[in-house]
Amino acid sequence: MKKILLTFLILTVFSCQEKKKEISSEISIIKEKEIKKKNEVVISVNDTINSFFTNLFVDEMQDNPDMLYLGKKENRTSVTIPIQNTVKIIGGDPFISFFYELQLDKGDSLLIAIKKIDVNQSKQIDYPIFTLLNSNRRWSETNFDYILYSYNLKSKAIVIDENKFQNNKYDSEKIYKNSIKLLDSLKSNNSISDKFYSTNRINQKLKFATSRIREAKNQNLELEIESLGVKLNEDKLLNNKEYVSFLRALMLYKYFNEDKRVKNSVLFDFVNEHETFLNKSAKDVLLDSYLKSIFFVEKPKFDKYLTKFNSANENDELKNKWNSVVANQKANSKKLNATNRTAGLLTNLVNDNELTFEQVLSGHKGKIVLVDFWASWCSPCRKEMPFLKDLKSKFNETELKIIEISIDKDYSAWVRASKLENLSKEEGNYIISNWEKSNLYKNFRIKTIPRYLLFDRNGKIIDDDAPRPSENELEELIKASI
Repeated sequence: MKKILLTFLILTVFSCQEKKKEISSEISIIKEKEIKKKNEVVISVNDTINSFFTNLFVDEMQDNPDMLYLGKKENRTSVTIPIQNTVKIIGGDPFISFFYELQLDKGDSLLIAIKKIDVNQSKQIDYPIFTLLNSNRRWSETNFDYILYSYNLKSKAIVIDENKFQNNKYDSEKIYKNSIKLLDSLKSNNSISDKFYSTNRINQKLKFATSRIREAKNQNLELEIESLGVKLNEDKLLNNKEYVSFLRALMLYKYFNEDKRVKNSVLFDFVNEHETFLNKSAKDVLLDSYLKSIFFVEKPKFDKYLTKFNSANENDELKNKWNSVVANQKANSKKLNATNRTAGLLTNLVNDNELTFEQVLSGHKGKIVLVDFWASWCSPCRKEMPFLKDLKSKFNETELKIIEISIDKDYSAWVRASKLENLSKEEGNYIISNWEKSNLYKNFRIKTIPRYLLFDRNGKIIDDDAPRPSENELEELIKASI
């Protein structure tokens, strides 16, 4: 009996060990799957949404955000965005103090729904509600902006006037107190993580301090900096964009209180050449911030100020960042100006060949050819892309050829937009430089985009201002021409 019992115990232990090994193996497989996330982000909208727009930032050095339109009306309810690191979506309406921002990591899949919010008795807005389908982030974290905005409306911290946007009331102190109450409440309910709680308490404090500084400057009020409760040279916060905004506002208040508008180049020179409240680390970060603004707003001065920055800056990480930006700029410029393209030579991402428009057109004899002139920054152009894709699916390749010609002056913006619109592997997706000097521009008098040209099977023009793909008339015109 003892032998039987001992054998049973051994078998039980062995069996448990095997199960542990199996469970451990399963966990490691799951972890491996979690680690190997795809270099993409998927954004979808609820199928009840008619139309939804948001600004998309894939690269912090974008001059302009990409415009993302989703919904039934837009003929697109989902988009896959190829990325290496993160994507950020930003939207809202400054007239009613409504803003949202959400950062997405590679591998994330986001579903967007819409919540109707009454901002006053006569006006409703559509506030996006975010659900991350494959992330550990909690709902209250991804929708904190929505929860706080609703709370601010309910508590009258934000009051939207029925008639005039200028009469809206915005109580920054009450908004700050509401944010802290909300964070404390969500933390006590375990609805947000410790990291989210601590990070956002700091950010809300910085936002409030920045708003107080700006209010004091705009109204010529005296302000005790110490009363803000924010250290002026806090190394731990130098990578925090809210802290940099705080320092920028403080710089204007302390040294440019009489000036309404000050150029970033002027601010750069002042910080670079004068002793201020900043220590060396904070000075480098602030100069970096001004340089970024110069890059976007005062571009002709950028090279000059980059030289100044490299002479003054001792932060290798910041210096390497700008070296990378400049290297990318040079590479993009070289691709657009490899030859003299005043005749209108076209280049695509598939084989990088240089062709004239006439060569491209003659290469598709026997087909109806639709030419789409667009650009990454053109909102109406981007809205037509899903309809263009749908139109393409209705005809076979021997009947219709669609050629995309971008007039972008920023090569990287075209590449980014091409990937977003699933055009990067299409041979018919081209970019042209020296657009306004090209024969193509002059011959067809193309002053605005989007613009569509329709050619017959022999390359002769059918319509030099064809209907847009979202209009049924274009499909009928193509059918009649086949």
